Amino acid sequence: MATDLIGTKLDQYFLLSRIGAGGASEVYRAHDAQNDRFVALKVLPPHLAAQDEHRRRFNREAQMAARLDHPHILPAFSHGEAAGIPYIAMKLVEGGTLDAFVPESPLPLPFVARVLAAIADALDYAHQQGVIHRDLKPENILFDVEGTIYLGDFGVADDRASEVALVESGDFVGTVAYSSPEQCRGEPLTASADIYSLGVILFEIITGRQPFTGPTPLAVMHQHLSAPSPNPLDDRPNLPPGLTDVLRTALAKEPSDRYRSAGALNAAFQRTLRDFSPAPLAAEPAAPPPPAPPRRRISFPFWLLSVMIVVMLVAALVVLVATS
Repeated sequence: MATDLIGTKLDQYFLLSRIGAGGASEVYRAHDAQNDRFVALKVLPPHLAAQDEHRRRFNREAQMAARLDHPHILPAFSHGEAAGIPYIAMKLVEGGTLDAFVPESPLPLPFVARVLAAIADALDYAHQQGVIHRDLKPENILFDVEGTIYLGDFGVADDRASEVALVESGDFVGTVAYSSPEQCRGEPLTASADIYSLGVILFEIITGRQPFTGPTPLAVMHQHLSAPSPNPLDDRPNLPPGLTDVLRTALAKEPSDRYRSAGALNAAFQRTLRDFSPAPLAAEPAAPPPPAPPRRRISFPFWLLSVMIVVMLVAALVVLVATS
């Protein structure tokens, strides 16, 4: 149930328009009067703020966002509560999300490489802080108008530094299309689950489709659990052949068979691109030289020859007359 808070003032934040709404939070474009800037204000709606469990989860997310400081993690400026509504003030980025860049078509590899490098670095940092994202998907990868890439929405992240459990063991969290096999089974997750999700995203943005699909969420889960990893070259034959092994490792069913870190996945991807030398294009036949311009034929004026003959005859006659 979405709540219309447009026009509401929460502390120094004046809510101008709603950017989006999820199952447990809403995000507004707001003006920060104290710092004279626009921010994205994530709020817990009143009907959920009245429930202790939702409030505890939201406060946990706020505290975690405040301590994650990385160039490619969406910055959180502050958090608090006003009029009984908890909020998190974050950097406002208005360049779109990654899902808007993949309307069922593959993306250029240099762009893919830039996205992967940024998100892998952000994930490795989060993992070092004891945070597992657990809901990595294109909608949570954002761009500002300058093209800087951010990982956002740690709403269901597992923070090992927190004493508050977000979900009970056996519960499913995340988005089915990007969930690891262990995530589908409701098992406790490690950083390897995020690496699998990153592999799903990588497959999608280089081929234009998700690797595992089905008519129902349960069918998609079954694909994650038992279907072999598809070959990206079947969808895009001109890809570097080495990407097949890169994605197969990232999408391994067993966590121990995957890359040990997001950075290792990124390094393997970048190395494969560097080592790939596509066959040179066949040389085009040389164009024939342009035809020589036709020679101009000079037409001799025969009337002039007649005049010259007459003149010569007259001259000869004059000479004969003069000598006789």
